[in-house]
Amino acid sequence: MNQLYELSRQFPDEWIKPAPKGKFGSYIPHSVITQRLLEVCGPFNWEVVQLIRQDNSGKVVGCFGKLTTQIDGKSVTITSIGDVEHDQGSDGMNAKHAESDAFKRCAMKVGLGLHLWAGEEYYLDKKLSEAEGKKNIKLQSA
Repeated sequence: MNQLYELSRQFPDEWIKPAPKGKFGSYIPHSVITQRLLEVCGPFNWEVVQLIRQDNSGKVVGCFGKLTTQIDGKSVTITSIGDVEHDQGSDGMNAKHAESDAFKRCAMKVGLGLHLWAGEEYYLDKKLSEAEGKKNIKLQSA
């Protein structure tokens, strides 16, 4: 569970950005999330599965995205939805924003940046660290 632990590690404060005016919560830029995923898991597969369009105007308002990667020797596929919080003026820009949101939501489901969503209730990194420590003690005893 070494990779899962590495994915769950909290990001340093200097990589966490305050929410833009009018939005709630802090965030980690897409580029930082991507770097950590590549660092820990190596190459991964990402695809936008479907764009979501508004019924009356046909404008892009979201998308479904799918992330597939290897974590601790197991192929893992996560699907999530991304949102366009504010119309960006074109379908291309809206799709880009929705795709970024979907990617970060998929990454969160494997532990990346999860501490921002969980807040004070975040414990995963500590539990996985304890599990790694116990595993290492057993290996040293053998």
